[in-house]
Amino acid sequence: MNAKSVAVGLAGVCRDNLEPAVQAEIDIVQVDGHPIVAATVPPGDRLKLPYHVKTQGLEHGSYLRGHDGDRHMTSYEVHALFAGRGQPRDDLQVVDGATLDDLDLDLVTALVSRLRDTRGAVFSKASDAEALRFVQVLDRDRKQDKVTLAGLLALGRYPQQFFPQLDITFAAFPTPEAGVPMSDGTRFLDNASLDGPIPLIITQTLAAVRRNMTRRGVIRGAGRQDHWEYPEEVVRELLGNALMHRDYYPLTHGTQVRVELYPDRLEVISPGGLYGDFPPSALLHEAVSSSRNAALAKLLEDVTYPGTTRTVCENRGTGLLAVSAMIRQEGMTQPELDSRIAEFRVTLRNSTSFQRVFPAGSSQKLSDSKRRILGLLESGPKTTMELSTETGLQVVTVRAYVKALESAGLVHPTQANKRSPRNAWRLS
Repeated sequence: MNAKSVAVGLAGVCRDNLEPAVQAEIDIVQVDGHPIVAATVPPGDRLKLPYHVKTQGLEHGSYLRGHDGDRHMTSYEVHALFAGRGQPRDDLQVVDGATLDDLDLDLVTALVSRLRDTRGAVFSKASDAEALRFVQVLDRDRKQDKVTLAGLLALGRYPQQFFPQLDITFAAFPTPEAGVPMSDGTRFLDNASLDGPIPLIITQTLAAVRRNMTRRGVIRGAGRQDHWEYPEEVVRELLGNALMHRDYYPLTHGTQVRVELYPDRLEVISPGGLYGDFPPSALLHEAVSSSRNAALAKLLEDVTYPGTTRTVCENRGTGLLAVSAMIRQEGMTQPELDSRIAEFRVTLRNSTSFQRVFPAGSSQKLSDSKRRILGLLESGPKTTMELSTETGLQVVTVRAYVKALESAGLVHPTQANKRSPRNAWRLS
């Protein structure tokens, strides 16, 4: 078969055998004097995923490419991509058997009171039941008080009696690899399942993380400030985001949000990839508002933590943007975001590697800004402009700090010409 026939046949397959049709750019190029058919396939339209083989249908004709070949997508993976075409409503499903008696009276009372104080005349004139229907804690069916999944998760006395796995599991590992025990056989330093409504789950999980974190003292002037290994507000924000934006499709009801603490990092893993038509990196640089669970996200704006007036979330698309800012202020490396079809993972790195590179005492004479620069360089080389953007410092200031760090033997340039646009700075 000649190259032209192969090119024509491939174009026909892309056009006629796939749904939707793939508009591949197909060329015949010469390689070592031999004609080779080359095809460039553009990224698929997110609102049309998953692309599949027509004759096999959506369920059986959708594939994922792996390093060792293609594999059929699972039923959940097909659903997850298909659900991205519109607004999921899994959080609005009525929970069979759940009634008003299954809601926490204190949380409900606090919610209704806040709604009447902050949401205007509509709520001030409404009965309690009407207010709960307005915010979709209860289904709109007025004949019965049916509780929605969003209402149960946010306000339930014990939602896990209906959905045992819709909680958070926490594990503190003694080694950097999950499941690899210490020499004495220890697999976990701490291990817990955190149940209850979302406000209580977050409070309990934060306490579990806190009891396994270390604190470091920072001397400023005549005083000392204690800093947690991971800022509490950062952890709280990540927990709220994970519970609010995780996938609640029935096939995921057996999967928890996982919080895993390692000697060098903290990971928060939630079921379901990133929802919305934007790359994960955008979450750290701009306010992005796209909620898989719109009703739950709206509800959590007014649900408060027990015994406080603080709400679970703001629902303004600024959660990870705020995390990025807080991490930058602490001089830590930016969060690593990994979005796959079936899960979304956020990884925070601590300063363990920094302390390994610089012996105790050697960094104590550095200013906070210089420490911040060193912390940012832990993830790899960065240009002066990148350091300026991530620290919020002026370029001229960054240059001065980097020069001082270079003189101290802590960093070095990647290019002989330090002023070159291609030059970046790396840890020595």
